[in-house]
Amino acid sequence: MAANLDALSGGRLVLGVGVGWARQEFAALGIPFERRGRLTDEHLHALREAWADTAAYGDHPIPVWIGGHSDAGLRRAVRFGDAWHPLRRTLGQLREGAARMREHADEQRLPTPALAPRIALRLTTAPVGGPDRLAGEGTIEQIMDDLDRLRLMGADTVVLDPYGGDPNETTHPQTAWQALATVAAHLSPHHTRTEPS
Repeated sequence: MAANLDALSGGRLVLGVGVGWARQEFAALGIPFERRGRLTDEHLHALREAWADTAAYGDHPIPVWIGGHSDAGLRRAVRFGDAWHPLRRTLGQLREGAARMREHADEQRLPTPALAPRIALRLTTAPVGGPDRLAGEGTIEQIMDDLDRLRLMGADTVVLDPYGGDPNETTHPQTAWQALATVAAHLSPHHTRTEPS
């Protein structure tokens, strides 16, 4: 399915993989929740082997981004991922996770995957403070500073996630589109920013 989607999209697919967290989903499928990590690793290993075989025929590899914040998730990202794809974390958590991932890569004697985080996108008129502020929350100045800091951490791709948790938001996406447009306007080459201190 991934290879077909990649072909249909003109080679633009990125496959995001995580072990999952909802016990009821595993129960509905009759799969032991406690085995989800091992099963994910087995499937990723088989996927990588199958794609290695097709690469010999000129097919390009599909990038695999691995989520997860635990040590097991970081080891999985090192072993099987082209990028680590953490979801909605603080800058401190992202920095600490990236350092732990480098340690796991050194232990396994493997290259360190890229950092490709998905951050919240919640644009506010007043600054958001506190140690629990997620990257991507706050004023446009805070968000642009977060993006600069992520770039300095090595992230060359950042996914902006404007979804706030209410399914009804998807039927009225104007706020999300406006937030994305505001960030895009500030990313334009005509808009100058200073380097973070």
